[in-house]
Amino acid sequence: MPSPETPPAYRPAPLLLVQEIRSLLAAPALWIMLIILSLLVGYSFIQAVELFSQASRTALSFPELAAGMNPLDGIFVPTFGAYYLSETLLLPFVAIRLIGLDKQSGALKLLLQFPLSPLSLCGLKITAMGLVWLLSLLPAAMALGFWHNLGGHIYPPEIAVLLTGHGLYSFTVIAVAMFAATISDSLPTAAMFCLALTLGSWVLDFATSGQGGMLATLGSLSLTGMLRQFENGLLSTAAIASFLCISLFFFLLTAIWLHPGRHLLFKLGYSLLVLVLLSSALAGAALVPGYVDVTENRRHSFNPADTRALHQLDKPLIITVHLNPQDSRLLDLEHDVLAKLRRTVPGLKVRYLQQKSTGLFGAADDDNYGLIEYAYGGRHEQSYSNSQEEILQIIYKLAGLRVVPDPVQSYRGYPLVADATASRWWFYGILPLLFCGAGLFGWKGKW
Repeated sequence: MPSPETPPAYRPAPLLLVQEIRSLLAAPALWIMLIILSLLVGYSFIQAVELFSQASRTALSFPELAAGMNPLDGIFVPTFGAYYLSETLLLPFVAIRLIGLDKQSGALKLLLQFPLSPLSLCGLKITAMGLVWLLSLLPAAMALGFWHNLGGHIYPPEIAVLLTGHGLYSFTVIAVAMFAATISDSLPTAAMFCLALTLGSWVLDFATSGQGGMLATLGSLSLTGMLRQFENGLLSTAAIASFLCISLFFFLLTAIWLHPGRHLLFKLGYSLLVLVLLSSALAGAALVPGYVDVTENRRHSFNPADTRALHQLDKPLIITVHLNPQDSRLLDLEHDVLAKLRRTVPGLKVRYLQQKSTGLFGAADDDNYGLIEYAYGGRHEQSYSNSQEEILQIIYKLAGLRVVPDPVQSYRGYPLVADATASRWWFYGILPLLFCGAGLFGWKGKW
């Protein structure tokens, strides 16, 4: 019978959570990251407003160009680019402290003697890091406030998806950093391991841009590629599942490898089990993909009538593209019509026939280069056009459908000529001083 003096597992948990938060708040690395982040966000925001204003002057003179003035692309994605840099290059140095310092000081052995499992202990640490991570949203909140005060337009669903993407990306980086600190003997080694994964993901995305086939698939699986879907305003269940499975994989590996007394075979066996289970879950999510277009201009969607008609296609639709991966026409086709068709047509199959060219800027040897072929239900059509309207008409002709578009309100854009230079005092002065003061407060042990 357990001793009545033995504290239940839930009693030390709140105390340990508070202690973890205080430890992070006392870390100089956190406040240095926040100061740098404030400077980066301020610079990105001011530059984005300036460029957006220059483009808006032309759009105000020519109203037909106003539809291209989208604050998501022109203001918020560039501003949150500062967060991508911070989450990739700076956040790992803060997150590895969660376990790295406990290992170096010997506190980890004491923590493992508490009536808490390693999984619960890791859960407390990542919860503390998540709560502290909310501090980093302060510069973004200020940028949104300044943009609103300037008269700029804000569409909440787009901002919510953008924040969700960066939250999932940060969660993944934190989980990787925790695992790196668990298996490494020193903090620099753990930081190098984490940076190798995050920077390697960026390199993979950069190297596979404009490529097709297997390389394009690998690029879409990179952390940077998945984050870009959220930046584009597309909420994808596959991207969410990928982020969650990757982060849970490293988080559970951290819990498995945290206790130094466990046998190596035990750790390897459970690690393999976690890999199999999460890989199966990820494969299941990929088989039943779901997409929600949250953009105000509905850039990722067809007209509702077109969407209903394409959902009715019950036979395989085969599209054969005679374009090389580096051709800009293929890139436009992939990012626009083909991407929409993949999310809409259940039986779509796209084939790519690459052609040999006479040089970097030479023409292809095949006369069919640039041709796009369509096959559905035993019927065949072909065209050189990559226009969405013409492609849809070809598909409807093959399927014997007549589609009348639904009346929808056209997106008029939100051009705005504004000056955000006054906000530099907050981003370059007041906010960094506040972070510096909070860091000194924590350095003196007053948190």
